[in-house]
Amino acid sequence: MIKRFSVIYIGSSKCELIIGQRGKGSINILDRAMYPINFGSQSFTKGEISFKSVYALCQIINEYIIMSETYAVEAIKIVGTTALREAKNRLYILEQIKINTGGYEVEILEKEEETHLIYRHMLLKCEDAFDILADNTGYQMIAAISSGNVSVALLKNGIIDYYQTAELGYLKMKEILKAIEENTERFEVLLLEFITMNTQDIAENIKKRKIKKLLVSSHEVDVIAQLCGYTQRQVYYEINAKIFGELCKTAGNLTVNQLMKKYPLLHQIEAETFNHTLILYLKLLTDTGVESFLLTPMSIGDALLDFEFQVTKNHQLLQWIEKGTYESAKAIGKKYHTSQPHAEFVEMISLKIFDALKKHHQLGKRERQLLSALCYMMEVGNFIDHKNYWIQSRTILETTDLIGVTVREKEIMGKVAEAVKIQFMVVEENVYSSVDGEQLLVAKLAAILKVAVALDKSYQQKILTLKCHLKEEKLIIEVTTEKNIQLEEYFFKSSRYTMENVYGIKPTLKIKRIEA
Repeated sequence: MIKRFSVIYIGSSKCELIIGQRGKGSINILDRAMYPINFGSQSFTKGEISFKSVYALCQIINEYIIMSETYAVEAIKIVGTTALREAKNRLYILEQIKINTGGYEVEILEKEEETHLIYRHMLLKCEDAFDILADNTGYQMIAAISSGNVSVALLKNGIIDYYQTAELGYLKMKEILKAIEENTERFEVLLLEFITMNTQDIAENIKKRKIKKLLVSSHEVDVIAQLCGYTQRQVYYEINAKIFGELCKTAGNLTVNQLMKKYPLLHQIEAETFNHTLILYLKLLTDTGVESFLLTPMSIGDALLDFEFQVTKNHQLLQWIEKGTYESAKAIGKKYHTSQPHAEFVEMISLKIFDALKKHHQLGKRERQLLSALCYMMEVGNFIDHKNYWIQSRTILETTDLIGVTVREKEIMGKVAEAVKIQFMVVEENVYSSVDGEQLLVAKLAAILKVAVALDKSYQQKILTLKCHLKEEKLIIEVTTEKNIQLEEYFFKSSRYTMENVYGIKPTLKIKRIEA
């Protein structure tokens, strides 16, 4: 068990070092250091980060490594988020950092991983005031505002039924709107219009629900709290919406220099993005209508320490995210008017086949969860193009935010959705990945789903009971029905060849007909 751990976080506007030591149910911070960088400005405007900036960063990282070693840490982890993730020359940058820091590699957090890490940290810090499993008649909302993204999750009784990310972080907006800001006197009005335009879907879903509690996190929280009347730093703050509104009115028309003069607490970088952050907060308050909200500082470094030292009550939070994935998938299916009874029936059949083939596919709990969620989303493309729905389904699956599912996992789900419709040999050419492991996973899940979909081809759930078991090289599927299932029989025969090609197992359907 690691007792001392060091995190080096490469963000959009700073490179931060945090050295922590495990305590009794807590983390003791041994040292911190921060150095300003401009990776976000470069990545969000030019799409690339200069090697000159990278070499300067390497010097800082090397100093951080030396600092960490003086504390005899057992492990050093270097991570990057949005700015590095979105840089076109990321591959070359990471290689140079590795070469110039003695072999240390940077782990780039995917957008979903970053969001989950932040959510876990937020809930840990506010657990006595924000219970995600509380039983109430209204909704709770979590919003994380980073330099590049704004993510929103709506929960009821600990289950997420809506999740969305918008590329509207304060620094990204600053770079996008820089030219407009320099040539207008009422920039705050244009900024609000820009945010409103890019958060329409989020706003519509918020307004459909009664939001009782709002928890927000961003980087400037301590400064905002002080400007709203707090005199001491706290783990989290409860801010009155009216007081916050007054702060927005006062600060909204001020330039960067005026902000720094009026509010000495603000540093140059914070002042440059201050109004962008305030307007994002104000939009969330307007949409939710809450009278007060909880505010907690965002720190990827601290969140990573929590995660590494297992302080975050991982099991409870992982269950929350897993439930959120499932409910989000069902909600997306409903949004695109897919048949819920059909999806539930296909899910039941798919999971029984999955469990029966456990020794043959060697897949785990995670793949089973993705298969379950996919049953509700694989036909969403029908809403757009009934004739070629599987193509649209793949696009929607790959581009829709789904809580708890990474970009790679969404790509796999999209490929499976397309593979379920396409003939097996064509799948190898058009759908399968060049990565062997991914190709196998797509094939295994597609083979299961093809059989499951065939057994409810009429969308009428004609099968009353279904059992699966393996016998020699056959998958025996025993069903009972009181209806005519000739259509299902026909499509079962045509779909079973995929399973034979992938698993080397022949599916066999045994039907027991009973009187109605």
